[in-house]
Parts: sequence; C-alpha cells; structure tokens
Amino acid sequence: MKSIPRRSFLKFLAFSTVSPSLFPAIVNADACKVQHPIMPPDNRYPGRCPVCGMIRPMWARTWITFSPVMEVSQVCSFHCLADWALKSGQDPEQVMLTIYHHPEKSIPAEKAFIVMGSTAAGTMSPVSKVVFAAKSEADAFKATCGGTVVDYPRALLTAKVSVAQENQTINKRRIEKGKILEPKQEDNCVVCGMFPARYPYGKCQIQTKDGKTLHFCSTQCLFAFLGRQNAYIDDPVTPLIVWVVDRSSGMWISGRTAFYVIGSSKVFGPMGHEAFPFALLEDAKTFAVENDGKAVVYGDVTIDKIVPQWNYKTE
Repeated sequence: MKSIPRRSFLKFLAFSTVSPSLFPAIVNADACKVQHPIMPPDNRYPGRCPVCGMIRPMWARTWITFSPVMEVSQVCSFHCLADWALKSGQDPEQVMLTIYHHPEKSIPAEKAFIVMGSTAAGTMSPVSKVVFAAKSEADAFKATCGGTVVDYPRALLTAKVSVAQENQTINKRRIEKGKILEPKQEDNCVVCGMFPARYPYGKCQIQTKDGKTLHFCSTQCLFAFLGRQNAYIDDPVTPLIVWVVDRSSGMWISGRTAFYVIGSSKVFGPMGHEAFPFALLEDAKTFAVENDGKAVVYGDVTIDKIVPQWNYKTE
C-alpha cells in the first residue's frame, strides 16, 4: 500500500475532525482555502495596521475599522483590535468588520456572524475568525471547515484572552525572520554613535521603505532623527515601521501605538531625558505619576518636548 505524505495525512485529519461527515469536507474543501493573504497585494484596499504594521492590500479579508481611539481607527485583525483595546483601555465603538469572502464589503460588528477556530487561515492568531453577514452562510462554512459560530463580543473577548501569549510568539517569530533586527554589538546609533545593544530598554529602530534598518540607542535619538533627518544622514528615508521596547515587559512593540512618558526629572535614559515607551496606557500613567511625567501618544512626542530647550547642532 502506498504511504500517504505526512502533510496530506494531517490535512485529512483536520478535515475529518471538524466535519460531521468526511465526504462534504472533501467536496467543499475549496471553501476553506480562500487566498489569504491576498497575493499579489490588491491596492484597491489601501491602509496599514498601526498596531503590527501589516498592509491592507494583503490582509483585507480580516480588516476592521472603528471610531478613532487615540489616533487609531483601523487594524488588520481581531488580534490587533483586542491588543489595542487592552493597550488603550478602551473598547472601540462603531466597529465595522470585513466580510472574509468579499473583502470589498463590511458590516456593523453587531450584525456579524463569526466562525471562530475553523481550518481557514486567520490573521495574527492561530484561531481564525471568519466574518459572515448571514447565519446560514456561517453555518454552511462551519459544516465544511469546522469552528464555532459566535457573535462579535465573544470573538473580541476570546482575542483579548489570547493576545498576550500570541504577542510573545509573534515577537519571537519577527526576530527569527528578521522583521525586527536586534542590534549587533558593533551597530552604532545613527544620531549619537553609541551602541544600542548596550541599552536593552533604550534601543529602538526604524525600518525604512527601501528595506534598511536604522538603529538608535534611545528614544531621544529616535525623535531627534525623526524631527530632522538631514542633520544626521545625507539621503532622507521613508520610515515604514518604528520599533521601541516596552519598559514594562522588555518586548519590542510598535512605536506608533506605544504610549510615552515625557517630562520626568526623576528617571533618565542613555542620553538623559527620554520618552519612555509603554505598551499599556495604564502602565504609562502609573509611571508618569510616580516619576513626575506626562503620558502621551506617539503623535504628541517631539524632540523639544523630550529635551527642554533642544537645539540641533549646526556645523
């Protein structure tokens, strides 16, 4: 008897355990294999997730929009929605969920039927959440691809429960794949020339549109660079993703959705005055109270707010 390849055998097991009958799973298997992410990227769907940096042209099937919460109004997935809700301390309102099989359409979250935990590919989480506008469609999809039909509140709650563990896994994978580059011992800060690797809670980096990584020893140097690139490099770059280190956990987090404590005269970083980054607003507020600072969002941070009477050096 001819042996079955391991991957094929695992697929067989997956289909057989999530369907009442194996035969319908084989007949309708294509329903579980919708192209996700979309390749090549479909530029009809503009946008970038500020929480994780992923782009809508690829991840449009699971895109979510909502009324702005501290400058954020769109994310790529339930994972990032839950992440931002926990970080900001606010559940988003007027949430619109994209219909998985029709990425050009979205519906109010309260009207959605969500198949959670099917064999279809999800985004940022091993537990996929596939959105449908009709319960009959969700039930039919579940019969073939497995999972459970739930409403929006339950899907969001499930995402919140798993987001911390998923973030640890995602962070490790980003470093392994080079999406975040740990500074080497010999890497220099673009602004001051110091060695970012020596400052585990100060280090930060910019990944540019043309694929470069710029290392910084501190947020002071990061925001000095962002304020006037031509003071430090000859050819300006387009920042694609900004990574900073959460002061509470030591994990890399998106600089654009971090909360910063500025104005402290009690705590200092590698270059003195800093904008201390935090993943959670509550952590930032607590640190600010304890150290006579102010908690702000990324868009409110400038170098002159970090360093009193800041001046760029001129030749």
